[in-house]
Amino acid sequence: MKLVHCRCSKCYSVPARKRVRKRTPALTLLSLPEEILLCVLQCLSAEDLLSVRAVHSQLRDIVDNHSSVWARVSFRDTWPWPETLWLFERAAEKGNFEAAVKLGIAYLYNEGPLLSDEGRADVCGRKASHFFSLAESLRSPLADPFIWVFIRPPWSPTGSCCKAVVFDRLKAECDSNVVGAANKRGPLLHCLARVLQLFEEDERRADAISMLEQSSQAGCLQSSYLLWEHNRKAAMADPGRYLQCVRTLRDYAGKGCWEAQLSLAKVCSSGNPLGLESKACSDLVAQLFSSSNPASRPSSQAILRQGIKDTMRYILVDWLVEVTTMKDFSSLTLHVTVGCVDRYLALRSVPKARLQLLGIACMVVCTRYISKEILTIREAVWLTDNTYRYEDLVRMMGEVVSVLEGKIRSPTLLDYGEVLLSLLPLERRTTHLFSYICELSLLYSALATPPPAKLACAALLLTRALHHYAPLWPSQLVDYTGFSKQDLVSLSVLLYVKCFSQDVPKDYRHVSLTGVKQRFEDEAYQHISKEKVMDFKELCQILEIPEEEPQMEPPSPTGQPADIHAFLASPSSTSKRRRDDAMQAHRAGFVATPTAELSNQEETLLGDILDWSLDTSCSGYEGDQEEESEGEKEGNCKCWEKGLDKRLEHCRALSSDEDSFCEAEREVSKDRDPLSFSSGYSSVQSVSPSSTASSSPPSLLMPCTFKTFTTSLGATSANAQPGFRLLVPMQRPRGTSSKQVKRKNSAAHSGGEVEVEEEVKGDKNTAGAGFLSL
Repeated sequence: MKLVHCRCSKCYSVPARKRVRKRTPALTLLSLPEEILLCVLQCLSAEDLLSVRAVHSQLRDIVDNHSSVWARVSFRDTWPWPETLWLFERAAEKGNFEAAVKLGIAYLYNEGPLLSDEGRADVCGRKASHFFSLAESLRSPLADPFIWVFIRPPWSPTGSCCKAVVFDRLKAECDSNVVGAANKRGPLLHCLARVLQLFEEDERRADAISMLEQSSQAGCLQSSYLLWEHNRKAAMADPGRYLQCVRTLRDYAGKGCWEAQLSLAKVCSSGNPLGLESKACSDLVAQLFSSSNPASRPSSQAILRQGIKDTMRYILVDWLVEVTTMKDFSSLTLHVTVGCVDRYLALRSVPKARLQLLGIACMVVCTRYISKEILTIREAVWLTDNTYRYEDLVRMMGEVVSVLEGKIRSPTLLDYGEVLLSLLPLERRTTHLFSYICELSLLYSALATPPPAKLACAALLLTRALHHYAPLWPSQLVDYTGFSKQDLVSLSVLLYVKCFSQDVPKDYRHVSLTGVKQRFEDEAYQHISKEKVMDFKELCQILEIPEEEPQMEPPSPTGQPADIHAFLASPSSTSKRRRDDAMQAHRAGFVATPTAELSNQEETLLGDILDWSLDTSCSGYEGDQEEESEGEKEGNCKCWEKGLDKRLEHCRALSSDEDSFCEAEREVSKDRDPLSFSSGYSSVQSVSPSSTASSSPPSLLMPCTFKTFTTSLGATSANAQPGFRLLVPMQRPRGTSSKQVKRKNSAAHSGGEVEVEEEVKGDKNTAGAGFLSL
């Protein structure tokens, strides 16, 4: 019987043919085009680059044969050590700016490379001069020559000095006829001239003028402007020479020199020596204000993205203000320092524990760039209450300069304020109010975003409103700045709300952070911060705007001490601090109150502390870094670099940044017979190594506990280490007074004030086009 099947799917089906899928080749790093592969390799750190290089021979050939990879490799948070020295040197020779800067600083301060004592200054000086010269040739075209900041006086008066060796080597390089040095001869001569200008000897200053002339002939625009500043006073006596001098200034401004543009704006604001039409003169000044690029200002969002909260930044800037007041630095130094901090935070993230280190490192660099009186490295470490070590500060200076690409000076609020005040002068008290508002604006990250030119105009508008000037914003200011009253009202209101708010942040001790207010309570500023400010309703009536106060975030997370536990106390007298009534009266005298609560025994012990003293067994000039006590060694046993647990003692005579203690202080310290012991608190109230006895260090306050006393009262420790020691003297006889020794700051060099230079960030040709057309 024949079986017939139906054609249904169950009875009759044809097996489907299986499709074989072809495997796509795996996409690896080697399969990328070489151009894309180079972009990937350029974004790696030095450690990752070495790891990738060891993976494949093709990757090794690409890394070795392309200088752009080494020129852009990152050395973030790494420092030259004997094991990595070859890597830094190779990258520097290939054109890596960061490696060249860090090598120059490491050799100058003998931090990193380990060299024998024999001929160390000469060897380090030769190495440092080579890499400083290399860094100068690799700096950003928007930055001015900067390496003179590290080799400026004071130099060591005895023995060999590494700074002097670097100076002599750079001078020999400029005097040589090497073809490779032709393109950097102008900037190097400029740096050498800036160093010589800081000496008092007339012969050296004459050499500085000669070097500036040679540098100007080699094409260095900054040297040309310094020569103009030098010849300006002599030219003002002759109207013909002065006219030619202003024309020369206009040429420099047209070439993109920002300092020349600022000086030309001041000249045109106070008069019209060029004989231009009034419209052309006002347009020339207005171009300076319009060239203030918002992109050059770090945004508050960029800083917040790095994990830095508004209150954290407020506390840091408040502390920097107090350091500025204690050391009597200029307001310009403070503004440039805060600008460097903001620009760094916009590019790099910084842990909270190292935020104070960043601030003091920026101040050390900026005082050397701007101020006649410098902040020495050793004193800066003391100002942080020895929270950081000497080498930590040196390395942070290298990080700051390398991240900012050598651009230390940037346009500030005060620069535009000088032009405004020369255009329309104010009364003396009103001028102090304007300066007060400008410094208050530094405290808030929201006010770091607007262009400095517009912020200066808004501060002037608010100042005139608070002192009832009429008209509030004259047409002359509109013509010369390009900003109308309507353009500035909203920013002026924001300035008022931020700067004159009563709810200022407080630290963990409920101490109001009012460093700027205390600074302007001085008689030199006519006690302007004590002046009663008009209320918001009256201000709105004067500005002719509706009474709508802008929303403002809480300035201080008082209930969250974790945000501010790692920050600092005032370096000035605590009698100026406003404390809550709940605070205990006997704690008001402490400058750096510990974060940990003290027992009654510890409170009584600390209450008996009468004085602090400095051990003068180690000269600060011949050796910057003092020996650490046993307690400090236990706390600082962790090395800055991973894997390194021990550090050799470094000779600070090479850097010659510091000065020795005066003989008077040595004699007083000999007369005392105090008791020395170790405690968990590194500072309570001390005498600054280069300030008056009433000053005390701003300290980084960290939670800690008292250590067990190893010495008994009445016996001096035989193994006392040099450095800062807590001294508990015996009962003083009646009729005797506690002497405090004032120490002269001999670290600061002598010499005239040095003008500061900076170019406008952005396209030079665009920025100077208007000056060329006039």
